Amino acid sequence: MKKNKIIIVGSGLIGRLMALYLGRQGHDIHLYDKADKKGTGSAARAAGGMLTPYSESLIAEPEIVKMGMQGINLWPEILSTLDEYTFYQQQGSLVVSHTQDVGDMQRFVRHIQTHWSQCDMQKLNRNQLAELEPEIARRFNSAIYLPEEGQLGNRKLMSALTHQLEVEGINWYLNSKVSHVSQGQITCNGHTLKADLVIDCRGTGASDDLKNLRSVRGELFQLIAPEVNITRPVRLMHPHYHLYIAPKPNNHYVVGATEIESDNTGPMTVRSALELLSAAYSVHPGFAEAEIKEQVSACRPALSDNCPAIYSEQGLLRINGLYRHGFLLAPIVLQQALAAVSAQFSSNSLSLLALADENPLIKQVS
Repeated sequence: MKKNKIIIVGSGLIGRLMALYLGRQGHDIHLYDKADKKGTGSAARAAGGMLTPYSESLIAEPEIVKMGMQGINLWPEILSTLDEYTFYQQQGSLVVSHTQDVGDMQRFVRHIQTHWSQCDMQKLNRNQLAELEPEIARRFNSAIYLPEEGQLGNRKLMSALTHQLEVEGINWYLNSKVSHVSQGQITCNGHTLKADLVIDCRGTGASDDLKNLRSVRGELFQLIAPEVNITRPVRLMHPHYHLYIAPKPNNHYVVGATEIESDNTGPMTVRSALELLSAAYSVHPGFAEAEIKEQVSACRPALSDNCPAIYSEQGLLRINGLYRHGFLLAPIVLQQALAAVSAQFSSNSLSLLALADENPLIKQVS
């Protein structure tokens, strides 16, 4: 097979996965990023790693839910190819509500029953909830259990991908500011660099080239809470936010997330901090003594329809719009993006015509 030179711009989650898988296919990969190997400033670091499509179905498009359920089942295969340990869990999630928000919970239940009848939704009374999550049952008389859902450790995964890219010898250029991306070439630090294919994975950094791209600010807390023992993700019906508590190993918890139509990446506001932390405390009083390890704010890339897309033209792919569903949708986006790369180098013109039908995220650019 011909060894094609591929430049990937942006080493967030999708950029790293694409670099790894295309490198394994024998391509000559050159990965560029304006930041460091930790992914500082990327949406992937400012995430909870939630794999909860049904829980989010009230505010997500149906396509997101369908792709999300497919993606959950693909993650174990992807993780099995990484040398370093990463946290993955598929033991279900819980949805709870306080008395004043029971109407929202009822609306959620009707929505699942009406639109997602295949979902194995289970209504738990207090005794059943106590068997599953004893400390949640101290504050709530009932809950909805969604056994197919799960989570992963987003930062552990990013670290594992860093290690794997190094082990597999991917060319990785850090602190490299790419100012222009076009068919078969980029401009980086004032120099023009050419390739057989350029893949743009810059997220919000691609706003000058994708006019339908916008930034949506998300905020969360990283907490260390030794007095809390929750083992699976919990969603709390909240009047303003789709709030979650994601337990990680060693008493670490991620509490998020606000969703604000803004490109502001500054520190969290007092209002957001009070609402997030008060909501966590309302679920479990042990959060009152938690240590605030980190407050995180970042902007997520969203397209006009809130669904991801892969824009394909000769010599250039643009992958963007994963919004708040990056880890949920990454396996499906990876699959379809790899198909788009194969079509780029295929001599069969029919493959280009059939591509969009087989992979609906791919948009052909004339």
